[in-house]
Amino acid sequence: MTMSPLGLLAPIAALFSLVRGRAARLLFAILAAAVGCALLVALVDNDLRTQALSLTAFLAAAISIAAIVSASLPSPIPDALSPGTRDDAASRAASPLARVHPEDREAAEQAISRAFRSGIPQIITCRQRQTDGSYRNAEFRADAGYSVSVPVKPMVQTPDEPWTTAEELGETADAVRAAKVVEALHGAAFAFDPSGTFTYASPVAQTSIAMTLETLNRRLGEKSFMDGGDLGWKLGVHPDDYEAAAARLRTCLRTGEHFNFEYRVLRATGDYVWHQFAIRPTRTQDGRITGWYGLGFDIDVYKKTEAALREREKRLQQIIDTVPALIWCINPAGIPSYLNRRVTEVTGITLQDMIGPDGSRSLAVIHPDDREAMDAALTDSISTGKPLIARYRQRRADGQFRWVDSRAEPLRDETGAIVEWYGVSVDIEDLIATQEALRERERFLWQLVETLPAMIDCAAPDGEPVYRSQQLREFLGFGLDELDEAGKPRLAGTLDAGVHPDDVTSVREIYAHSLATGEPYARRHRLRRFDGAYRWVETRAAPMRNGDGDIVQWNVICLDIDGEVRAQDELRLARDRLARASQAASLAELSASIAHEVNQPLMAVVAYANACQRWLTVDPPNLERARGTVERAIDSATTAADVVSRIRSLFKHATDTRTATSLETVIMAARDLMAEEAARLSVRVDLRIEADLPIVTADRIQIQQVLINLMRNGMEAMETMPRGRAMDMRALRQGVAIRVEIGDRGPGIENPEKLFEPFFTTKQAGMGMGLAICRSIVESHGGRLWVEQNEPCGARFVFTLPAAPLVAP
Repeated sequence: MTMSPLGLLAPIAALFSLVRGRAARLLFAILAAAVGCALLVALVDNDLRTQALSLTAFLAAAISIAAIVSASLPSPIPDALSPGTRDDAASRAASPLARVHPEDREAAEQAISRAFRSGIPQIITCRQRQTDGSYRNAEFRADAGYSVSVPVKPMVQTPDEPWTTAEELGETADAVRAAKVVEALHGAAFAFDPSGTFTYASPVAQTSIAMTLETLNRRLGEKSFMDGGDLGWKLGVHPDDYEAAAARLRTCLRTGEHFNFEYRVLRATGDYVWHQFAIRPTRTQDGRITGWYGLGFDIDVYKKTEAALREREKRLQQIIDTVPALIWCINPAGIPSYLNRRVTEVTGITLQDMIGPDGSRSLAVIHPDDREAMDAALTDSISTGKPLIARYRQRRADGQFRWVDSRAEPLRDETGAIVEWYGVSVDIEDLIATQEALRERERFLWQLVETLPAMIDCAAPDGEPVYRSQQLREFLGFGLDELDEAGKPRLAGTLDAGVHPDDVTSVREIYAHSLATGEPYARRHRLRRFDGAYRWVETRAAPMRNGDGDIVQWNVICLDIDGEVRAQDELRLARDRLARASQAASLAELSASIAHEVNQPLMAVVAYANACQRWLTVDPPNLERARGTVERAIDSATTAADVVSRIRSLFKHATDTRTATSLETVIMAARDLMAEEAARLSVRVDLRIEADLPIVTADRIQIQQVLINLMRNGMEAMETMPRGRAMDMRALRQGVAIRVEIGDRGPGIENPEKLFEPFFTTKQAGMGMGLAICRSIVESHGGRLWVEQNEPCGARFVFTLPAAPLVAP
């Protein structure tokens, strides 16, 4: 038995029952190598194909038996385990195949092999031993045993999925045997006749795509496959891949060429997965093709990983090309080996341009003034391995030079040797310009501080000076260095040496308060100049804070205000003199006002006295007329006395004589008093008063005097008019006030803005006090007085008086 090929299987099984671990794996490798050699002979030498295929089948069977024996034997139980835990440990250490029914182990082993080769988990349903010794169908999962970086779905097979075999093999028997040999090694094998009709497909192959032999061979049209028709297996191939795969297979069937092709296959789960197919012909001794056998490898993980790597490479290249920097590489000798796309876009040079005719590096893109320094820095980094840091001007594609900052780091192998330098260059032209602008601004601010007509001082948060401008140093006659040499704190030394003894105590207190509270400091005091003279200065200090609100510095400005202080003293004296002069002017104004306002009543008294004298001198004397004239003279004299009294009250801002008054009554009285004057000057007076005017709180005499003064001015303005002398007076309600208007038809007003100023007059013999007194009276009553142009000619004086508040009955 042992001398026959089949009899040799028993010793092989016995051998694998004795060896474990590394020795078993070595024997597996030897048998697998023998299978590969035998299969290669079968493919190359037609004369030895039958013997080689038999040997391949024998070796495959040996490998299968060896795997079953190795999987069935329990793992050794460590001696360290206690008797109570020995059985559990042995159960955990046992191979998963030990629980699989012997008739199903081959399928389980193939599932494990497929999972390892493809990286796709395999799930099959097989009989597995339970704890009571019985076998039940259960899922058996085989994983790759290594991590897969792309998403994959497991391939699931169940015993319910149908699969079939061909009843008659004919000349394809050799192809079927070869397919089964391959199936024993890899699974998913198949065979078909010279016309492309499947005669065998492994159960795994059929169930994984849910197609039986009948489904695979079913015609989808009238034509045969070799004539361009399609068979049922077309439905299991991705539409984008089928035409090319079918065309290639027809060519191989006609020519006998080997078929090697990759396309996507439709799994039973509905997913398309990539497979690599290898199909070879079987021939007779004279070379005639009797059939074809082949197998399909699941390479979906490989394809997805390859695509992911390409995508990752593409994305990495995109990042390198789009990052806003120039990325480059040089070899350990300093010769450029790579430039990203942005280098070419920005500088207009290629990798070939960076290498000189003699193979050395070219620095033509660097500004001539910077090449020597850059070459020295690069040479030093290459020789020492130190990182490269350099700034230089680089020529752009437009010929302009811009500053760049270049940095490079070496990549080393496991021995520490440099294999490549990776560098990046960043445009810093704007940064350089900004830094230069900041330096220029710093110089400008420094010059500004030093040339300002002020003395500048900066102090730490505790008040100790840290900087003094040149003007302050020159004013004091000493600097911070001299204070440090004296051994006293800078602040205390400055106060003692500079501030006037009468001011130093208050200065210390206010300064200490500001330092403690953070409040700004402001103080006027006397400061000792370098020549010993004390001059008045104004010192102001404000804190400078950081983002958290903490004081980081005190900024102090000191202004020499000695001239200003002296000027203020002189101004104060001038103001005193002006006040005395103003009092004298006010007295003169009062006298002029009294003379102006009393003049009219006194003239009336004189006129009435003359009239009385005439009535008494006639023969016989007209006593009745004389008595009436005397009464009017008395009234005028009384009015003159009242005017004097009211003017005095006006200048004293007295309000005792103000009572609730009907403005209509005052207007009527003023018109009556001016009736004789109006008749003398031939002036028609039109009076319009709105009904139910509110009461005002006013001094009747003063308001009457305003009305008379305004009426007299209007009448005198029309003296030169030959005809049409008319004056209109109106009183109407305006909100919470009463508006009074007096208009004439004279020549109008030329300087309305000066009209109410004291002593300004347009009359030849006027004093210029009437309108000024009128405005003072109206404003003292809470009203306003102004002048407008009258239409079509003349002037219109308007004033308002507030209505008295209503009193509840």
